[in-house]
Amino acid sequence: MSGSAIDGWNSLTGPSGWFRIWHPPQWRVQEGSGSQTLSPSDSGAFLAIHAMWTRSPEQAAVSTTGSLTGPFPQVRNVRQIGDPGVPHCLSCRTGESAFQTPTKWWQRPFQREEWRTWQLWVLRDGPIVVVATLVHGRVVDPELTTLCRMVLQSIEFTDEPADPPEVFAERVLELARRRFPLLPCSLGDGLQITVGGSILNLFNFYRSYVRAPDRFEDIVTPALATVVQVQEWGDAQTRPPLDRVRDRIMPMLYPESVWQEKFARFVGMPWVAGLAVLYVVDEAQAYWYIPQELLADWQLTPDELHSLSLTNLERYFERHPMELAVAGTESGAASLLMPDSSDSYNAARLVSGDFTSRLRAAAGGDLAIGLPGRDLFVAVSVKSPDMIEHVRGRVREDFANMDHPLTDRLLLVTADGVCEYCDPESGDAGE
Repeated sequence: MSGSAIDGWNSLTGPSGWFRIWHPPQWRVQEGSGSQTLSPSDSGAFLAIHAMWTRSPEQAAVSTTGSLTGPFPQVRNVRQIGDPGVPHCLSCRTGESAFQTPTKWWQRPFQREEWRTWQLWVLRDGPIVVVATLVHGRVVDPELTTLCRMVLQSIEFTDEPADPPEVFAERVLELARRRFPLLPCSLGDGLQITVGGSILNLFNFYRSYVRAPDRFEDIVTPALATVVQVQEWGDAQTRPPLDRVRDRIMPMLYPESVWQEKFARFVGMPWVAGLAVLYVVDEAQAYWYIPQELLADWQLTPDELHSLSLTNLERYFERHPMELAVAGTESGAASLLMPDSSDSYNAARLVSGDFTSRLRAAAGGDLAIGLPGRDLFVAVSVKSPDMIEHVRGRVREDFANMDHPLTDRLLLVTADGVCEYCDPESGDAGE
């Protein structure tokens, strides 16, 4: 590892935890597949950071640095920079590229190209190659170039970089075939693997693996063993009668986009802030999601299932009372509350109106809530705006490292219920 944190700057973790950098807190961050874009406020400039993993770092370096044009199809005035002043830098160059600003259709025949200056750095550490490209606005800003160089100087590469998702999935497939040679195993779409007749989603396991690449088999093997055990279940386990599981049906929060894309066969309903409420049957050491076909067997509507799950959640509160860690103000009011211990249903408690009412009573008013993961939440009094901004940053960081991530947005709890938190200054919904 190299680089160092810069006081007052925000940290940004690269894909799969391969590196971490620091940037000015005013810069906007946009996440993409394998890339991140940093945009200074009130500027048309941006710094794009793209990362890749390769088994052959030398080959990747040659292919990345071999073209003088960088990512741009039309360039001029390209030249190499001898001493970029950035650790791990293999190559640095600057040039100009033509950009076209969108115009109305009748203006296009008369449109002129706008040439903008760019600078490109190629960094490598082990199998990780990072390409950072600064594109200036209409006017070149030397101070911005210096700031971007400081951003890259702060980079810390991880000592043991994790495999990218597709390589991780291939390793899981190889392990499954080795451990269970009699079962057909194959890779599916979207980081999934089929073992026998069951589909195992590897999303959460990959997040755990990224934080501990040396524990690959410890993380994956129990999940594969559980899948194999399910192969032996009969209808009594996979389609139980309602009376047998009625008291163990619980609500569970889940990212709505992931539910719709990967698990639409499970019963759920949209909630707030990009989240959905799904429903599980709680077993002794695990839980399983309720599929649509089972709801039909039970002759229940989704609303009836939701009501039943909330009743069970209230009973769960009685059996497992939540201890809250509380930070107060000089006046004695609670300004920050969070669960004192992890629990699979900590986040789900916010679906309960009775629970959110008790939270508001403890804080003496409305609350902003961070829900980075299933097992915890952070509640902050809206009377503490500085603390809300601090928590917002921590929630984003925690969301990127959770085994069961939920959302990096903030929620608002009022007497009317739960909604997405809106920044009072901008009036926009939580990011």
